[in-house]
Amino acid sequence: MKTPKTEIREPIGCFECDAGMMHPIVEDYTIELKSLGKVIIPKVPMQRCDCCGDTLIDGDGSAYIDDYVDKATNALRPEELNHFLEKYSLTQKEAAQITGYGEKNISRWLSGRARATTSVSNFFRTLIAEPSAFERLKSKNWSEVTPTGTFIERMPDAEEKQVLQCIDYKKLVELGLVAKVTRQAEKRTEVCRRFCCEDLIDFKQYTESASEGIAALKDTQQKSNLISSGTWIRLGEMAAQHIEVAPYDREKLRLVIHELREYTQHAPEAVIEHVQATLCKVGVALVFVPIMKESALRGCTRLLDPSKALIIHGLKYRNISQFWLVLFHEIAHLLLHIETPEDFFAEYEYSSDDPREAEADEWARNTLVYQNELTEFATRHPKPALRELAQFSSKIKVHPAIIAEVFNRRAGKDVLAYSYLAKNELFPRFTAEQVKKLWQVTADRIIKAANSG
Repeated sequence: MKTPKTEIREPIGCFECDAGMMHPIVEDYTIELKSLGKVIIPKVPMQRCDCCGDTLIDGDGSAYIDDYVDKATNALRPEELNHFLEKYSLTQKEAAQITGYGEKNISRWLSGRARATTSVSNFFRTLIAEPSAFERLKSKNWSEVTPTGTFIERMPDAEEKQVLQCIDYKKLVELGLVAKVTRQAEKRTEVCRRFCCEDLIDFKQYTESASEGIAALKDTQQKSNLISSGTWIRLGEMAAQHIEVAPYDREKLRLVIHELREYTQHAPEAVIEHVQATLCKVGVALVFVPIMKESALRGCTRLLDPSKALIIHGLKYRNISQFWLVLFHEIAHLLLHIETPEDFFAEYEYSSDDPREAEADEWARNTLVYQNELTEFATRHPKPALRELAQFSSKIKVHPAIIAEVFNRRAGKDVLAYSYLAKNELFPRFTAEQVKKLWQVTADRIIKAANSG
């Protein structure tokens, strides 16, 4: 691959130090890819400050990196997807209906704004190479008959066994979504029946595509796989089908933030239904889905359509501060980053450094505990006593557990020990019964959605 020729430009001032000038350089660049691990990209054009050494990768460099990664991962190219549309005389909408990947994803892959995963790329290449496979898929997806849920039980093949290993079957049993069985053939049938998939390869494609375009709060150090996280997202989407909401209004959502903030003062069981009702009034469906093994997602959000937004909460850390910080993190994405269903978040494996995630974290903390008030409080009480924390909590109308977590985050250390706060009933946790009740409400909606087709 040749390094792109860049036009000679006048050096620009450094944005970092304001003292130096940025000059063009060519240097190797290292990137971490989930599928390949650490990859060294040779001779990437960049700019570097002659004073502070700050390095900037501009548009030419970014395009060069994207092209290199596309080739390294063998990602589906826009011209391949365009050939698929032309070969079968399909519009983007028709292709989305047949494949199930969504019109916005088709558009992004065609325009080059997003990179298809390996499984998606291989899926489309198979359809291009095998017209019979396309015709079978087309017939299945264009049928207006609701699936009956009758599947032939058989042992999963080698590829299906790998899929089965990625599914948190035990959690699906706990939710009452599948039967408690032990044989792999029975588990295969149960999963296919519940999700109306022809086989587990179909299920894999269905779940992996769910992770594309979401705004998610993820534990980046935790082992994860797209099938498990995609299952978690699909369950939330199914539950949201049976939540009636007013038409989504971004500005109205902004206006209810103060109301949601004040709910933090009360016990979770006393306010969660009020929180859900408040969000429904502005077009947001809030559902709770238990974290699946290797899903790694605490929460996520997306616009299901222009009139309905979805927030999925995992209740992973079952304390009141994390409940609110995760919820406000997802609200931040809706207010700051997502205006239409077409607004795109890159596949999560490439977005660990996405500044929007840090921005959502910052917005959540600053909205729950106003920075100017916290700064004033910390200045007067660098190591606050319980009484001082409780008084500040009462003054700003936010639970002391949230204040403690934000305070510690700002300090960079645990000034306020969580165990000590919990001992004095200032850091409450959700009980197992409370969590189970919330998850079961979601499970009931999922079953209703599946049974109604």
